[in-house]
Amino acid sequence: MSKMQKRGYGKMQKRWLGLVLAAAVAGTGLTGCAGGNGQREGSNDNSITVLVESGSPAETLAKETAGTFEEQTGCRVIVDAVAYTGMYDKLSTEIKAKQAAHDVACMDVVWLAAFAGAIEPVKDADTSDFLPTLQESGTIDGNLLGYPMWVNSKILIYRKDLISEDKVPKTWEDYQVLAKEMTAGEMKGTTVFGSGSDAVCSFLDFACQAGADGLVFGSDGSVNITAQPYVDALNFMVENAGADYTPADSLSTASTESQELFTNEKIAMQLNWSHQYPAAVKALGAEKVGCAPMIAGSAGIGATTGPWYECVMKNSKNKEMAQKYVEFMYDHNADYMDLTLKIAGRTSVYEEAGKEAGNEHTTAVLETLGAKASQPRPMTASWAQIEEVLTGVVESCLGGSDINETLNKAKADIEAIRK
Repeated sequence: MSKMQKRGYGKMQKRWLGLVLAAAVAGTGLTGCAGGNGQREGSNDNSITVLVESGSPAETLAKETAGTFEEQTGCRVIVDAVAYTGMYDKLSTEIKAKQAAHDVACMDVVWLAAFAGAIEPVKDADTSDFLPTLQESGTIDGNLLGYPMWVNSKILIYRKDLISEDKVPKTWEDYQVLAKEMTAGEMKGTTVFGSGSDAVCSFLDFACQAGADGLVFGSDGSVNITAQPYVDALNFMVENAGADYTPADSLSTASTESQELFTNEKIAMQLNWSHQYPAAVKALGAEKVGCAPMIAGSAGIGATTGPWYECVMKNSKNKEMAQKYVEFMYDHNADYMDLTLKIAGRTSVYEEAGKEAGNEHTTAVLETLGAKASQPRPMTASWAQIEEVLTGVVESCLGGSDINETLNKAKADIEAIRK
């Protein structure tokens, strides 16, 4: 829902749909320039260095707002934009060396547990406007580690010129019945995500909907992936992957491939990241594309999330200004809705955006994340290794392996990782 380096939501953030245009802003003089190591240009400058993912909404907005922040505070913002695959390693290196190369870092939620000791906890934050699940997913050991910048979840995206409003599926059964009805000629009903991190996201989405009590780990901390909700989730995926109403290459299908099938009018609906809705509207036209909340299993609507947080680093030499900056960026959260992906981190932003045509996905996300069954991924420093295990679970089961045997082996593997 990958750009998230096997730590986040699939290929969603690997392709920022043209946001590389933000690079053009770099020459306008609104920001300072970071060197190759992300250090400040002058040791006596009143400045902060901010680490962001290159080509992401964070880079675009950081550059667009840097001039305003400097006007208001007198502090220069140096934007260090790094490819996703290098961000984690760069942070790890400077943290181990106890060097304050960055005062602020925009982090994928799955990194927070690994870097918790190097992040300055947020004090006295008003979290009342955080989108559902975002306070929980950003908190470790009682400490909120950052302000949410944006979040994504899966929703239902469908061809509203082919599917009437009264037939939009709300449950697993509705979804399968409609997928079968919509399959004719070159048109398939839907897709199954069987590739990489997106496959894991779908697996956890369906586990939420089937009633998982905690994702991967239960409330008592034990590995719970052999429980019935996970079995039900995999059975649902396997049934769909083996049906005539989905393409035969599920093991090669993830968010981007599904979106391409949808915009090429080869599938009638998909469960995909919410940012794919405005992209589909742009490709096909508003008259052809609709969206709705995630479908519901036995426990109701549910999904897991992919948020990013703006964090102050403990080793910052300008910590007070860094804190002002993350608060400033949170105040400017509505500006994310002006960017191509149209995703943000505040409930009020989504509520206001949803009043405008073309932003219907924000309403669908609010209902999805507000559902009782929706929950964040586990906060664990070993998530990268655990996700590799879960990727193998989905791929093996879609390939024909026994579901219960596969889950039992995965449970043992995850327990070994935690030792």
